[in-house]
Formats: sequence, C-alpha cells, structure tokens
Amino acid sequence: PGASDLVTVMPARQNDGIDHARKSLCVDEASTAGVKGAAFGIAVSAPLVAVAHYTSPMFRMFSVSTKTGLVVMPFFGFFFLNSELAMNACAQRRKQFADGVGR
Repeated sequence: PGASDLVTVMPARQNDGIDHARKSLCVDEASTAGVKGAAFGIAVSAPLVAVAHYTSPMFRMFSVSTKTGLVVMPFFGFFFLNSELAMNACAQRRKQFADGVGR
C-alpha cells in the first residue's frame, strides 16, 4: 500500500482539548518527584530499622515481614505523596495558563 492508503487507514487525531506535550511534562515532573521521595523514604527508614534491630531486643522479636513493611512503607508513601503533589501543582499551573490565555 502507498502512503495515501495509510492516511485513510489511520484515524485522524481528535482534538480532545488536552495539551499532550504539557501533560507529558507533568507526568515526567511527577515521576521525578516520586523517585526523589522514594529515595528519601528508603534512605531514612532502612537505617532506622537496622539500628532498631541491632539495638533493641524487643524489636528483634518482630517478624521479617514487619521489618520489611517498616522499611518499604515510607518508600511507597513518599513516592505516591510527592507524585500526587507534583501532579496537583502542575494541574494548577495548567489551569492558570489556560485562564490567562482565555482572557
């Protein structure tokens, strides 16, 4: 098939009102913020759990699952928190931009 056949097969991109380039930037910002938050969470929680394990006889009685949960919960928590905050900030910037353009 020729190039003209390909045009008729592929549907035209609909104007859905979304600036996909700006949306992609927001997702990239949120991902970066999430990774930074996750790194912070693991950097804080892992040493604290290790110190507690080696210094507290009572803490040693906790199961491996409990200790693992204490390490990974801040990791995931900070990832999701920072990602969501970055997405909200980006949405606010997009709204302000749209309001400014509409005037």
